[in-house]
Amino acid sequence: MMKTMIKEDGYKSKFIGEILEEISPDYLEKTRKRMFVASTIDNGIKAKGWRKTDLAKALKKRPSEITKWLSGTHNFNLDTLMDIEQVLGIRLINVELPVRPKSVFYQVEASEKASSINYPESNSFSPLSCLFDSGRIETYTTSLTKVTSKMFEQKL
Repeated sequence: MMKTMIKEDGYKSKFIGEILEEISPDYLEKTRKRMFVASTIDNGIKAKGWRKTDLAKALKKRPSEITKWLSGTHNFNLDTLMDIEQVLGIRLINVELPVRPKSVFYQVEASEKASSINYPESNSFSPLSCLFDSGRIETYTTSLTKVTSKMFEQKL
């Protein structure tokens, strides 16, 4: 007759407890996150109906490297994570990219004709904005003789 061993739910080892107490909370958090990344990659592989070898081929890696990734102990670099995201169609990096204001650069040629325009008096005086606001920029850019050239940035 064969005996089966059943672990007691509350089983604790003094030795393992001592080891766990020596591990810093920061290290435990890093390990938890690495395991989560490995799990997310594994789920992405399964969602595509792939095996580890399929991912290895798609990324031009050895299957043993994919196995290491899925162990939860690998320290990834950002390029590798972005490659995995692209191939599997998953999100591993959750970073909000800042929204940059759109800018348009205009090449403006100034001449006597442009400088003789009557600009409104205000604290936000800008010959460029007057040309844009008045709609005269089209007329003057095509009919001006080149005297000087400057690059201006107009925020949208």
